[in-house]
Amino acid sequence: MKYAELAQKIVELLGGKSNIRQATHCATRLRFIVKEESAIQEQALRQLPGVLEVNQRMGEIQVVIGNEVQNVYYAVNKLVGDSESTTVKEKKGNGLSRIIDTIAGIFTPILPALCGCAMLQAVLVILTTLNWVATDSTTYQIINYCSNVIFYFLPMLLAFTSAKKFNCNPYVAVILAGCLLHPDFIAMTSAGTPITLFGLPVTAASYSSSVLPIIIAVWIMSYVERFADRVTPSFVKYFIKPLITLLIMIPLTLVIIGPAGAIGGNYLAMLVAWLQEQAGWLVTIIMSVIAPLIVITGMHYALFPLVFQSLASLGYVVLMGVTGLATNLGQGGACFAVALKTRNKEFRQLAVSAGLTACFGISEPALYGVTLKLKRPFWAVLASGLTGGIVAVVTSLKAYTFLSPGLMAFPGFIAGGTSNMLAFLACCIVSFATAFILTWMLGFEDVIENSASSEEMPAPATSSNVMSAVEETILTPVSGQVVKLSTVQDKIFSEEILGPGLAIQPQDGQVYAPADGTITALFETRHAIGITTETGLEILIHLGLDTVNLKGEGFENKVAKGEKVKAGQLLATMDLARLTTLGYDMITPVVITNGEQAQIERLANEKAQAQTPLFRVKRGGSNA
Repeated sequence: MKYAELAQKIVELLGGKSNIRQATHCATRLRFIVKEESAIQEQALRQLPGVLEVNQRMGEIQVVIGNEVQNVYYAVNKLVGDSESTTVKEKKGNGLSRIIDTIAGIFTPILPALCGCAMLQAVLVILTTLNWVATDSTTYQIINYCSNVIFYFLPMLLAFTSAKKFNCNPYVAVILAGCLLHPDFIAMTSAGTPITLFGLPVTAASYSSSVLPIIIAVWIMSYVERFADRVTPSFVKYFIKPLITLLIMIPLTLVIIGPAGAIGGNYLAMLVAWLQEQAGWLVTIIMSVIAPLIVITGMHYALFPLVFQSLASLGYVVLMGVTGLATNLGQGGACFAVALKTRNKEFRQLAVSAGLTACFGISEPALYGVTLKLKRPFWAVLASGLTGGIVAVVTSLKAYTFLSPGLMAFPGFIAGGTSNMLAFLACCIVSFATAFILTWMLGFEDVIENSASSEEMPAPATSSNVMSAVEETILTPVSGQVVKLSTVQDKIFSEEILGPGLAIQPQDGQVYAPADGTITALFETRHAIGITTETGLEILIHLGLDTVNLKGEGFENKVAKGEKVKAGQLLATMDLARLTTLGYDMITPVVITNGEQAQIERLANEKAQAQTPLFRVKRGGSNA
């Protein structure tokens, strides 16, 4: 599906352009804030080709796309444009959810710039390590300060995104951040002399790379701006409203909010240091194991303040940079094991692509598209987080810049020396190998290729698919009591609308191939299997009546579409006791769907064992 077409369908299923308040994106997800959640067709969104998963929380809809998210976002943006409205009231939620939602909304837009500068730092480390650039050269100095721009001016970027989140003027918010970073203010604080504003003391604090002060300031500014809007006459509002906002917020920020935020940041730094010293090993292991669960809930955004504070105060980071490394490589290992085991060609391509992406630091395509979908590989990924976390603790692994945790983050570990680089490689190898081996050992229920709607049946024979003269013996696919089709309580079979055959009331759940041939029809619901024999007969094995409604529950296929099978090969298993308990009639018709001119000669007795002759098909040549 093309990007424009996918974007159009996503917008429509979200209730149309008029229902979309805001559209943004992160590394793998489209993020929408909508006006009416009731207008969203969530299940239809999940079924769109190109959509891996849909998460909905607190009015924000996360549509997981994967690697192509930016291209899809551009197409969405053309349709939606600037649809943000400041008059729509935010959805309420519990306190923690609202905090996480706010932090995500503030930090997500700056992630590309943040990663770009971090990669620039990584490139500089490589250049100096290889002695291609001297540390006392102007080239080094220029690249070094350019890579630090994002961190030095972080309050200005956060001011802009915070203002968008709190629905106030982002440009006035940036001016407020500039007041904390202006060279003259920095010179005043560095001089060591007391600073006052209208007689009020101004704390000599450094705000570059800070997070909390500006976020708190812009949040309060959103209320001040609304007050200024109410008290300002409309004919002078254009310039008086921002003037009132700044006159109130500048003193408030410099005298109260800034210092209070700086103190809060210091306590945050103390918390980070305490965690590292007292319980660093435990935090590292636990966070490595539960990292995928944190990504699913979106709570990883709540860790950003800790990450930035750790880099600012300690010079390195373990949260996310290290703990995410283990499970990202684990996701990659699990995906590659799936790719080698699956018989589904399309799913194999997805697994390889998602596995590579996870190894390079973006885990959502692997998480939503492969491991979580298959369940058992997801447990293998959690186990890889445990082994990788243990390796990280034993080797004291540290990341020295903010990069998406994966193989591409290797330059961010060089600053720790040879031992840190070896620890990085060990963590990657152990995590990858753990998930790969466990996924291979645990296995998974293979994904069936979509050949038709799960509720569709193979078409009855027509003159176009009637074949030449043939005589072939069909084996019993499942042990049980053999009956005529006319006794089946479904006229599709009893009236032989699909074709002639027999039915079996099964006594066990093992389903075998009735002849040599190729699997030509499988369904997501796993309730039926179609085989085309080497002589051209098309056989349908329908496992029970109305079992399509179970959506695969109780069935497990052992083959994939397009696979060649031999007579007597295990095709599927079914939990007969459970299916019967659920009230389903498990009678299993075996039908020749291109048997218009065929004659069926019964060979089986009333009770037949699997892999013994069931009936012989005789047909003459067709006039087609």
